This record gives sequence, structure tokens and C-alpha cells, in this order.
Amino acid sequence: MKRRIITCMTGLFLWTLIIEGQIFRPYTEAGAFAGVSYYQGEINPRKPFYHPGMSIGALMKHNFADHHCVRFHAFYGELKGDDLDFANEFQQMRAHSFQTSLLDCHIGYEFNFLPHIINRRKTAHAIPYIFAGAGFSFILSSDTGMAANHVTVPFGVGCKYRVNNMVSIGCEWGMRKTFTDMIDGLLNPGPDDPHVTLHNNDWYSFAGIFVTFKVFEKVFVCPGIKEQKKYK
Repeated sequence: MKRRIITCMTGLFLWTLIIEGQIFRPYTEAGAFAGVSYYQGEINPRKPFYHPGMSIGALMKHNFADHHCVRFHAFYGELKGDDLDFANEFQQMRAHSFQTSLLDCHIGYEFNFLPHIINRRKTAHAIPYIFAGAGFSFILSSDTGMAANHVTVPFGVGCKYRVNNMVSIGCEWGMRKTFTDMIDGLLNPGPDDPHVTLHNNDWYSFAGIFVTFKVFEKVFVCPGIKEQKKYK
């Protein structure tokens, strides 16, 4: 049963690529991001948007079909944490704090739930999407002296809005699964410690708004058609 579901989903994905590829004009958009970044780990095991720090960055997306695009981004973020922010007796006794800044880079795949074509007027304006990929984080500064560059798995959700034929704006919230436990300078005590609920490595997230501009569009002429049809 699982094999049939996977086969059907794969077939549907390939079908959309083939059908859309016959009428879609691939284009690339680039822009800027601004928002906040925050950390989850031994100090903050579950609270979202804890101690948010400044985040800025750049992003680029290559749209190769109505619903599909490849994305690349580079975000700067600040992560902070302090045991004294929590009433937990264990953390009050430990009294550990940290501050880290990093450069988060990733390449990934983005799926639009509705067609996102900024050169057509008859296209849905607000488009929700999901994304996932592979990334790498460069530690720029850390007051613990223990944080190191590391691999990440980014994933998240967002929504974008087509303003006109050249500009799109949107908002996005993405998490980063890391493969290090030293962003906060604390080793995970392990699953037997009742004060720790994340029995894995540290995480961090980015949330904010972005604006992108169409910078390149590939002219596509369908075989057998002498003149290119312009979408208005």
C-alpha cells in the first residue's frame, strides 16, 4: 500500500513537471529578507520565538514550473539564551547564558500549492508554499568558544504575494535541524535528565518578510509554433 502511494505521488509530481514545462517560461527572482532568529536547545527546550535576535539576508529562486522552484539563500542571524529567563530550579542553579551569531546558507526545493507566475495576470496572487533542503551554518562569533560550523537540514512554510509583473513579497518561517549540540555551549545531558525535553541536537529558526524581483526570464517557444505567445 505504501509503495503504491509513493508511486502515485511520484507520478503526479513528474506529470506536473511535464505538463507545466510545455507552457511555462522559467525565470529567476532575487531579493532580500529581514526578520528574527531564535534558538531551541538545552536552555530553551520548547518556547517559540524565545529571545529573538536580528536576522537579515539575501535569497534567490529559480522557478522552473508553475508549482516548483529551486531556492538558495544566505541569512545572518543572532541566537541568545539565558537560564535565568526560566523559573526552573535546575536552570536557576546552572545559570548558563550564551550569545552566538552565524551565517546560514542553504539550497533547497520549494513547492507552491498554487501557480506562482509573476508574468501572468490570471494567476493566484497569494500562494502558500513549503520548502526543504540541505544547508551549512558558519559560526561568526560565540561567547562560549565552543560552537563550530555545522551541517543543517532546513524546512518550513511561507506565503508569497505577486504585487505586479516584476515584484513579489512574502513571509516565511523556517526551522533548522542541526547536527551539533554546542551552539549554546551545553552538551545534552541525555534522555534520563528530566529537565531536558529535546533529546537531540540544538535547533534554530528564522522568521520574517522578504521581497523579490524578477531578474531573468528564459524565453520559451513551443516546438511547431512560429511566434512566441506573450502572456499578459
